[in-house]
Amino acid sequence: MSNFGYNVLGFGSFPSRGGPPLDITYLVIAGAGGGGKQGGAVGQSGAGGGGAGGHVTGTATVSAACTVTVGAGGAGITGNSSTQGNDGVSSTIAGISTSSVGGGGGARGVWPTHVAGNDGGSGGGGCNNGAGGSGTSGQGNAGGAGTPSGSHYGGGGGGGAGAAGDAAGTNGTGYAGDGGAGTNTYSAWASATSTGDGGLYCGGGGGSGYVQSGGVGAGGTGGGGAGGADNVAAVAGDANTGGGGGAGGGREGTYPSKAGGSGLVIIRYSGTTSGSGGTIVESGGYTYHTFTSSGTFSN
Repeated sequence: MSNFGYNVLGFGSFPSRGGPPLDITYLVIAGAGGGGKQGGAVGQSGAGGGGAGGHVTGTATVSAACTVTVGAGGAGITGNSSTQGNDGVSSTIAGISTSSVGGGGGARGVWPTHVAGNDGGSGGGGCNNGAGGSGTSGQGNAGGAGTPSGSHYGGGGGGGAGAAGDAAGTNGTGYAGDGGAGTNTYSAWASATSTGDGGLYCGGGGGSGYVQSGGVGAGGTGGGGAGGADNVAAVAGDANTGGGGGAGGGREGTYPSKAGGSGLVIIRYSGTTSGSGGTIVESGGYTYHTFTSSGTFSN
């Protein structure tokens, strides 16, 4: 069954029956990647921001209860060692081919090694000329590369659903890359359900700056968290947006990297309420079921 096709889920697909068949449209957002961690010694480089969670959309006809799983964001990292960011966790609707891919963790900040960001729904940012991780086709974009040259090195920004992460600065200042922008394709859904970040989902996390100087990467619009530096704390991705976590900076483990934002599942159909599960809102002739944590949708 295709992610974007028309799927029919008949009797026998689930252990319990639902009501009459119901045509739905869905938005499934995975948990985002956490930012990478800069090392504790002077001379280490900035780390990569976490990639946004992948997003999948499509239509289906459901005839039975569906288990909805909302993925967690990749955890942040403490301590003064250089550590790769943690990947986010997939979100799914059981019985429909809707598995969104968790965002890729950002690259660890360790000079002079070239470290790539992790692949994911959107890829994590790279370090020291390391490439950004790859995004998943139809779900997200690549992370930005780390600084390719210069005496100071910033980390690349994590990719977002609407744009790739920015590469780190190349002028020797240690400036980090910004996270990629999220998507506003489903801004009407965000408005109706009071979710997202300014009507957007799945922004990338910002990279962290050089340990002694340099600017930090801004989080991508759509829930991405900003990166840190020697005296600046990173910011976590916003919950239930799939926004990437900011990369950590600072000596002696002062400033950890931050977690990616958790995922989200929204199911919509025409007319008044015909099902149960999640937070239910009727708006503009549609009914929305919003899941900010795992649960069951029944028609």
